[in-house]
Amino acid sequence: MLELKCQYCGLNVDLPFRCPFCGGYYCADHRLPEFHACREIKRSAFVSEERPLRELGKEIEELLYGGEHSKTFLPLRRISSLREIAHLSLGTLIVALVGVSLVSGNPHFLSWQLALFSAAILTLTFIPHELAHKFTAKYYGLWAEFRLSFVGVVITLISILLPIKIVSPGTVVISGEATRRTVGKISLSGPFVNMALSLAFLVLSNLFNAEIVGVLLAQGSFINAFVALFNLIPFSIFDGAKVMWWNKYFWAMAFLSSLILVAISLTI
Repeated sequence: MLELKCQYCGLNVDLPFRCPFCGGYYCADHRLPEFHACREIKRSAFVSEERPLRELGKEIEELLYGGEHSKTFLPLRRISSLREIAHLSLGTLIVALVGVSLVSGNPHFLSWQLALFSAAILTLTFIPHELAHKFTAKYYGLWAEFRLSFVGVVITLISILLPIKIVSPGTVVISGEATRRTVGKISLSGPFVNMALSLAFLVLSNLFNAEIVGVLLAQGSFINAFVALFNLIPFSIFDGAKVMWWNKYFWAMAFLSSLILVAISLTI
């Protein structure tokens, strides 16, 4: 999943407001130009005609990236940070445990090799999805890093003990100026990668037929297709809401494709 931040205060926003003057995205409290130091408004609570534009630009940059957020938003050119690596590593470990739990209750799957194989499949569902969001955002010049979510971690850990598995320990948080089209593409990238992986697992599962590895590959195909379908739900925090916000036709094609993949993987 993907979270957007208000470019003024850094608050997470599901569907931000776009300023018609500067093109930035903001929360409800800072959606008006005078409340986010809009660059394109000459007269506001923060701007006067006597102040040089260069000085104004520095002050806006300080407002957006300075203070307590400076360590978070400044490293735009770096691939990652120690904080992100720690969050992603812990998230991967949690997801791997969910993968092990998929086979731990089956007497035919007691081999530790198969447990590791199952963990690897679920990890390959989680990591590429999040990295797709991250690197698509960075491609468009945005700051993007993965962060664990307390609620997501708790739900994912609980699902280890349940027959229904939920893999959502965190999300990619992005910040910067982005158009609706850019936000839509970033949101679509994660489910698209899962659909590609689902198709790949589907092809590989046919090579092993009824063997245990083939069964796990078929399960991996279903999991990836389901993750894509689930994330494309056009509601609130899900990727589907932002994809539909951008282009409802692209959303419909992606949603239908993931639904077809789920149906096919269930027949194996």
